[in-house]
Amino acid sequence: MNYGQQPFEKHEAPAYPDPPMPAPSASPTPQKTQQHAPSGPPPPDYNAPRVLHIYRDGITHRHKTITDEAKHLPLYKIDQNSGSVFSSKPHITIVNPSSNQTIGTATFHSWSRTIDLEFHGRPIPFESEGIFTRSYAFSSPAFGERLRWECDGIFGADLVLVNGRKEWIAKFDASLFSMSKTGKLHVVNGSINGAALDEIVVSGTAMVQHERRRRAASSGGGGGGA
Repeated sequence: MNYGQQPFEKHEAPAYPDPPMPAPSASPTPQKTQQHAPSGPPPPDYNAPRVLHIYRDGITHRHKTITDEAKHLPLYKIDQNSGSVFSSKPHITIVNPSSNQTIGTATFHSWSRTIDLEFHGRPIPFESEGIFTRSYAFSSPAFGERLRWECDGIFGADLVLVNGRKEWIAKFDASLFSMSKTGKLHVVNGSINGAALDEIVVSGTAMVQHERRRRAASSGGGGGGA
């Protein structure tokens, strides 16, 4: 039997997988600060349109009150007489009830279509734009341009105030079926106030009364203000 040298069997060391690398430490997630909505009503939008309400003080159209949007705060008091030839002038007087100051007047004429307006004592002619039109215009000190009231709506009882670019500034919506309310005055921008709002109210009141006098004359009722 051959006991010669046996070939040496080479054994390789078993391969082991590399140890897992430690995971990178995750940075802490920042905590979001909870936002709380402010309590109370949102601040007013002074550029939004505003609506004023016009009520009769009694059963006639001769005494009225214009209130704020909430219908609580009186902003203007309107007093007008019959508007006849023999009635005292001015035919319309508008007062600020908080100061009792006259902010404007309107006087009508039987011999002229021009209506004499006054804004804080300053006379301003309110002029018809033609025999065949139902629009009146005036040069506004507060707005610095010429403004025009014209009839609007199905029955022509509504009125709109526009500038030379045909942009509406205010609108009067008549309350035809209300016993106590004359209508609503829409103002295009809530920031319109002071002398500018006074001009809108005075000229708009004069225009409403002019249309009432015109309808009364065409129906044979004269130019009364009731």
